[in-house]
Amino acid sequence: MVKYILIAFLLISYSGISQSYTKVKNVATCKQLINSKAKKTNSISGNFTEEIYSSMFNSTKKATGRMHYEKENKIRWEHLSPKKQIILIDGKKVRMKENGKEVVNSTSNRIVKKVQGLMLQLFNGDFLNEKEFTISYFENAKNYKLILKPKSSRMSKYISSIEMVFDKKTISLRQLTLKETEADKIVYKFTNIVFNKDIPNIIFTKF
Repeated sequence: MVKYILIAFLLISYSGISQSYTKVKNVATCKQLINSKAKKTNSISGNFTEEIYSSMFNSTKKATGRMHYEKENKIRWEHLSPKKQIILIDGKKVRMKENGKEVVNSTSNRIVKKVQGLMLQLFNGDFLNEKEFTISYFENAKNYKLILKPKSSRMSKYISSIEMVFDKKTISLRQLTLKETEADKIVYKFTNIVFNKDIPNIIFTKF
């Protein structure tokens, strides 16, 4: 379940999102707007909701929590319900706490560290260089939607695509969907997002 936990630290604000999109007419402008926003973002804090759709479940699994991000490589990802779980990333150091106890699991930590590179690409806009992904650009009146397809065969085994929806007015990421298959996916939405506010370092080091 670790791969589900780690994908969406960038999510910003959500509202109803239309599903009708056409190809972006000016891809260069779209890329420049998103990249500029990412470069100006030094920190993000906010609440999130998580919805997991899986052929293994009889119903959608839902969770809520709170996250903090600080450029370049500090993250606190905290599930508040239905269970409590905290992941801390402070530079190269990764720690996890679940059900009140710190988890010492080298396999989980290796996975977290591998996914850390992906998360940072999404935060800082480096994914736009298309070294790791092939990107298709779409738009409607209110939003841009980017569909990222992994180039790595190894990553493709776990992620078939990543869909990122940005508000055109604020260039904020409103919704992110991670797809393993059409039936198996996870959707993150964030609310009460605050940008570029000072975050005490203890947030990233103490459970």
